[in-house]
Amino acid sequence: MSFRWEEDLRSSFECHGSPALWSSRWRHRHALVLRETTCSDGRADWVWAGVNGDWPSGVAREIGSCLMQPTCGRILGHLHATRPCNSQVLEQRLGVSRATLRRAISSLLELQLVEELTAGRFVVGRNYTLPDIEICAFEFKLENWKRALYQATRYRSFSHRVFVVMPAATAVRAQEAASLFAALNVGLISHDADGESRRILPSRKRRPAAHHRFLGAVGLLLQRGVRFRPVL
Repeated sequence: MSFRWEEDLRSSFECHGSPALWSSRWRHRHALVLRETTCSDGRADWVWAGVNGDWPSGVAREIGSCLMQPTCGRILGHLHATRPCNSQVLEQRLGVSRATLRRAISSLLELQLVEELTAGRFVVGRNYTLPDIEICAFEFKLENWKRALYQATRYRSFSHRVFVVMPAATAVRAQEAASLFAALNVGLISHDADGESRRILPSRKRRPAAHHRFLGAVGLLLQRGVRFRPVL
């Protein structure tokens, strides 16, 4: 028995795959997933997020919507808790218009994600507390491992680990390029139609390459994440 469509592969993996395959801290209190999600310049087939501690509540949906706005995420990426940054510097660094910057800062101030110390000088606010989260992104392919690898590298901008998932027969061929996978820090997992999965190559946990992309992914998870119940 084999998969006819990549969607069949993804659905089977979501049903039968265990987070122990892709996360070294897999016994998280909460886990959420996103499907077919644009968190960067590529569209990830599947995004899994494990969170230690309580998942944010209360104003979480409003905060999530704000984090999904690229300008808001980029502003937060340039601010610190103790060293204020003025609006002129932000405008130059972000390359946005003054009106766009003003609207974004207004949204951040309203949610207390940003605090204005004095006129035009900002630091991160009291509500800017991210959960202890690990994000893993996945690309599913039946045959073309080179295309899968290329697409998976784009997900490093927002995730801590990235994996390509393929049926065992084609994963064996992809394994011949193990040195390339390792150089790009992309893991490889085989998954068969009977539900059996095997991690062939690991993905080392790394900080997401673009902090504002990471914040956008957190925002999407707050807004649209679906609870994940792993196979234990």
